[in-house]
Amino acid sequence: MAQAIWTGTISFGLVSVPVRLYPAVRRKDVRFHELDRLTGQRLHHQRVRSPLPEEPSARGASVEQVVWPLVTEPPAEAGTRRPSASTLPAGSTVSAEEVVRGFEVAPNRYVAVDRAELEALEPERTRTIDIEQFVEVDAVDPLYFEASYYAVPGRDHARSFGLLVQAMQRTKRMALGWIVLRRKRHLAALRPQGNLLLLTTMLFADEIVPRAELEPPVHPDLTAKEKEMAALLVNTLTGPFEPERYRDEYREQVLALIQGRAASARPAEPSPTSPAVADLMAALRASVERARKERSKATKLKPAARRKRKSA
Repeated sequence: MAQAIWTGTISFGLVSVPVRLYPAVRRKDVRFHELDRLTGQRLHHQRVRSPLPEEPSARGASVEQVVWPLVTEPPAEAGTRRPSASTLPAGSTVSAEEVVRGFEVAPNRYVAVDRAELEALEPERTRTIDIEQFVEVDAVDPLYFEASYYAVPGRDHARSFGLLVQAMQRTKRMALGWIVLRRKRHLAALRPQGNLLLLTTMLFADEIVPRAELEPPVHPDLTAKEKEMAALLVNTLTGPFEPERYRDEYREQVLALIQGRAASARPAEPSPTSPAVADLMAALRASVERARKERSKATKLKPAARRKRKSA
């Protein structure tokens, strides 16, 4: 059995029912890694600096005035100076400690928010699903539904859990409440699903695009015969929903392609010597050869110098 992603209680009124949440969906997308075509080695992405704007005014507006004054950083050690932006070359790697979150408020102008500031705004982590109200099952448009989880009763609490499920089934109601998952407070719906409850996080009203912006105009000139034939076609194609009839044929074809090549898969070639190390070795070798030549030359010059002193 999969590991529960959350444990807590469903709370409504003075009743609390311990539950565990498990993912209700297991996505089966085919995921690929990026490989070097020549060596077969896996590629990794790095954070690199972009070139600074050439205009001093633009640089000051986008960097100095907007971003850096809003970032809380530890004071520099005594006797050290923090590098200026102009001394950091474009394309240089940026470490995780040097990354801050920025929200673009205008082209090339960002408001920076420190991670500690965001953490201070996070909701308090609770272990309770607080039910605010019950509504009819058909009252909520499925457009609001997001991610779903199975709510399973805690040990020795199957009776109280079953009572809640049956009460919701009998009244044809669903519950709306709040839950904190992954540092975010979600509006959630609880609906009976067999002998379990299905918890589905929901979108907020301002996240739904108003359909009035997209709805076409109504055509009043549709004839009764056209409407009748359209309804007949719909009824002819009507049948029970059988989800196993519908398959992801693209995923199946991709997996078949991969399976057909699995026997010929080759391991990635060992990492070659990096250019920096290779250049260093070449420089060291050349330095050794140069030192040997200079030593040999000096050795040959010493007898000649002694002869000159004796003759003098």
